[in-house]
Amino acid sequence: MSKQQQQQAQREQRGPHRHGHHGHQDRYEQQNAQDKQVNQGPHSHREHHPHRGHHPPHTHFARHGHHAQHAQQDKHPRFKDAYDVIVVGSGVGGLTAALELANSGKDVLVLEQHNLTGGYSSSFVRGRYEFEVSLHELCECGDGTNGATFGGVRTILDSVGVFAEYVRVPDAYRVILSKWGVDFTMPFGIENAIAAIEAVDPGQGPKVRNLFALCGEIYDALMYIQSCDMNPSPLVMATKHSSFLRTAAYSVEDVYNALGFSPLTKDLLSAYYGYVTRRLDETSFTVWALMLYLYIRDGAHIINKTSHALAIDMEMRLRELGAQVETNVAVTRLLVEDGAVTGVETSLGEQIRAKRVLCNLSPNTVFARMMPAGSVPEEALRLTGARTLGASPFGVYLGLDALPEEMGITSYEFFFSEDMNTARIYELSKRWQISTKISVTCPDVAIPGLTGPDRCQMNFTCLYDPEAMIGHTGAGGYQTNKEEFADGLIAIFESITGARIRSHIEEIEIATPATYVHYSGTPFGNIYGYEMTVLDGIVPRTLRIHDEQYVPGLDFVGGFGRRAHGFCSSITNGYDTARDTLKILGGE
Repeated sequence: MSKQQQQQAQREQRGPHRHGHHGHQDRYEQQNAQDKQVNQGPHSHREHHPHRGHHPPHTHFARHGHHAQHAQQDKHPRFKDAYDVIVVGSGVGGLTAALELANSGKDVLVLEQHNLTGGYSSSFVRGRYEFEVSLHELCECGDGTNGATFGGVRTILDSVGVFAEYVRVPDAYRVILSKWGVDFTMPFGIENAIAAIEAVDPGQGPKVRNLFALCGEIYDALMYIQSCDMNPSPLVMATKHSSFLRTAAYSVEDVYNALGFSPLTKDLLSAYYGYVTRRLDETSFTVWALMLYLYIRDGAHIINKTSHALAIDMEMRLRELGAQVETNVAVTRLLVEDGAVTGVETSLGEQIRAKRVLCNLSPNTVFARMMPAGSVPEEALRLTGARTLGASPFGVYLGLDALPEEMGITSYEFFFSEDMNTARIYELSKRWQISTKISVTCPDVAIPGLTGPDRCQMNFTCLYDPEAMIGHTGAGGYQTNKEEFADGLIAIFESITGARIRSHIEEIEIATPATYVHYSGTPFGNIYGYEMTVLDGIVPRTLRIHDEQYVPGLDFVGGFGRRAHGFCSSITNGYDTARDTLKILGGE
């Protein structure tokens, strides 16, 4: 039986609950019925939670909250005295770590302060629309067919019994650059990408081929380092992976210049800039090479029925494995004894012990708010303070009463900018103004009928410096700013593409960095962990991972881990942290 046949048999054996939005229909219908009772009123421009699907703000505690649970506690205590591992926060990094640990026989407790698991892997409902919150693309999800490798993310999730429905998007991206008068679509496949750039910028094709060859060498070196448990042979590195050593200390811009790219080709290759959020003259080429290579070589995917389906599949698999998953439980403090974390305390004062605590939160939050004064080593505080927080988003979610093709929308993902001068874009992101770089996705282009048979959705995203919005959240100007920004983004999109979407808007939601602060608790609404610089990228973080275990009993998963931000990185971070935890606990 082939690997694909084995997977299909496993999917069928798992039964109908596999697809979150179908197998859990009763759960959704009950939740939506409750929401309709408390979520009346106009749907435009509300300050609702953009990541938590089926509840309005401040109501889920009233329906499922702490008081009801506390009343039952004397008769049916929710928690055991102790667990092997407690995972605080249920983003995909935390869920992946919990899955790997539970799959290895460990007693795991997952605690989530909201009423649904998944973190940013979520959706929300407005009227007849269910919106994807945050997922643009996943790499490393190939199934081994059509020349692509069997992706690392898919391998991790398959290994713990989570078989998501991955849908490949049509193209890598479409980028429209007003400075050049260029409307360019980047195809998947390295040879296809080379040919596409050569057609737009003659003479650059061979240089682009050299770039992808170099990216492939970087990828091979990283796979070797990983296979050696982060202890590679210097001789092997020097003889077989010299390109990795030569480029490790250089930025993306340095390598582009060394390869002799024209300004236009640089811009065409840099559209994914928003996925790293750091200006490319300060971004580690190693990070960029790995990301660009995997996306273009193997293609990108999204999750059918939105990324929330993935979170539900992960939660249900955890329960099958015997893990305990509790929502509506806020962890307010980590228990520390003799310098080591020994458990957690909830907002109700419940103290729960564990051998290890894994936080799917930022170290900034944990060290500053959740640990006793003096319990965090000075070196950990200095490192956290030295790192730069990644970007915070401004998002607009549109429910449109027409199909994409009826409005002239033919691409899944668009990028718009004057050019891809990332130093300029990065500096402008520090000001609270309509962004000069915009990303737009239309999931229904990749999955026809996803939103409905006669409608579709579009998601606009702009990224800002975490502190850009300070001083702009006052009651007077905040609402006006939100609406003006959204109106401006829609106008730019229509002007550049010629598509007419404004007259088809049936639902609109606007999320600012303040919205993300309110509902996720991340510093400044950050969604991108720490920025990946030349001196603080994947390689130095990975090589120092054990040196950065400053507090015994505590580790971090998710976007603030060694591989930084994004769905794929968070999943990999969760898996790697779980494997390290198993070694510490003597699980292998």
